[in-house]
Amino acid sequence: MSRITLTPAAREALRDGEVVFFDWHVTGLCCADAGEFSVRALSRARLPRRARPLSQSEPVYAHPIAWLHLTGLPVTIDCRPLWRWRRFTSDLPPDAGLRCCLGRPLYGPLHRR
Repeated sequence: MSRITLTPAAREALRDGEVVFFDWHVTGLCCADAGEFSVRALSRARLPRRARPLSQSEPVYAHPIAWLHLTGLPVTIDCRPLWRWRRFTSDLPPDAGLRCCLGRPLYGPLHRR
């Protein structure tokens, strides 16, 4: 399982029955795992059947391919309100999917394994 942390703002932004969902967006045509993550709140009832939990203690789920990239990583999720919308963000590098696909480390200088 991943070491997922929700900030107080992210916990407060989640409504009853909602979870945080890491979705996967394909960005490459030749490689099935070339893609990027997006983070959003989603009703637990609308979770895709294949969604997998990323944490035992936090309401965070992921698309199966995103789960493969995120499992075991320390990830912090925050929420920044933008007018009446909620914008969930993570501390992952913006090109995390492509870094994994190309064999480059996902961790930056702040993360140590």
